[in-house]
Amino acid sequence: MRNHRGKNKYRESLNERKILLVATGGISVYKSVFLVRELIREGARVRVVMSESATRFVTPLTFETLSKNPVRVDLFDQRDISSVPHVELASWAERIIVAPATADFIAKMCAGIADDLASTVVCAARCPVLVAPAMNDGMWINPATQRNIETLRGDKRIIIQPGSGELACGDIGKGRMAEPEDIARRIIDSFAGERKLGGTKVLITAGRTEEDIDQVRYVSNRSSGRMGFALARQAMNMGAEVSLIHGIVDLPAPEANLVKRVKTAVEMKEAVLELFGDCDLFFMVAAVADYTPALSKEGKIKRDKDILTIKMKKTDDILKRVCKMKSKSQRVVGFALEADGGGQNAMKKLKEKNCDFIVLNMIGERSGFSVPTNKITIYDESGELLSTPVITKEEAAGIILKELLADRE
Repeated sequence: MRNHRGKNKYRESLNERKILLVATGGISVYKSVFLVRELIREGARVRVVMSESATRFVTPLTFETLSKNPVRVDLFDQRDISSVPHVELASWAERIIVAPATADFIAKMCAGIADDLASTVVCAARCPVLVAPAMNDGMWINPATQRNIETLRGDKRIIIQPGSGELACGDIGKGRMAEPEDIARRIIDSFAGERKLGGTKVLITAGRTEEDIDQVRYVSNRSSGRMGFALARQAMNMGAEVSLIHGIVDLPAPEANLVKRVKTAVEMKEAVLELFGDCDLFFMVAAVADYTPALSKEGKIKRDKDILTIKMKKTDDILKRVCKMKSKSQRVVGFALEADGGGQNAMKKLKEKNCDFIVLNMIGERSGFSVPTNKITIYDESGELLSTPVITKEEAAGIILKELLADRE
């Protein structure tokens, strides 16, 4: 058993990783200044290429001061005649992040246009390229832009979805460049496992189910979907083919190869049974209702009784059912949320349901439902494998996947 107490012991960093920022001409380029600072805080070595239009918003000197490296703008700026700038920069980088990525630059990337240093470097890239779009909401939803985004995904570019909110033009909508901290985290995540899950099919459930009492009221729980979504992101970053089934959630679903939304325990069961046979790893993270009303009333139950009695019946145990179905090559990971007696209950659940691993998270102020952090303990049939202090759910997801990879090696 490994007991980890150090603060952020599992936090991945960018220690000496080589990150090339390609900044194009949008107002969001000011946020890229903070991104450089964030990457350097994480230990990265950062170099910057700017499009000519980007220099209209932020001067190269700003990026030079923060990165401690010269900024390149001109394709024909031969400061060092012994190298070809776009080839040298593309070969140097371990990751390229285009931030902000304007609609125009995204279109160039799709077409393979290389008519300035920024576009030429990206065209010559030999490493993973991450793209953080930033534009007006009308430009973002334009069918041409959406086609281009899908093309980039097909080209294995990592798209960092823009956020919603107030835009530079004053409109409210989707198109804001992701926050620097979120982009830095995606860059860190892109190194996770160095694609060690390539060729692996991963099925993940997330969120909560809702069971109707009538057409107005329902029975549910406080699961937000964060843990399952974090696992989906980490598995995608590690090269897995990810299918994500989620119930009701409190945040947007991450990108995956397949995303299926359900509402009830029955719908969750049907979706899992449909996809389980084709997966290698299954994570039953969703908080599925244990009970559902025996009868759901049409319309609305009137408030005309002092005490309302609702008969409930058990829902099907999805985890137990798939464990009976699993082949020798499939691995199943269950999740247990407990208020007390956590370890004992987790081991009981693992043995009763016959899953390969159980991840225990305890209800607490900074762990469990509806918070971005967690404190987990992982068990297999032999007992406790490891435990962590309070860490982010993204970090917890990385730990879980690494433990499964270690078990397979």
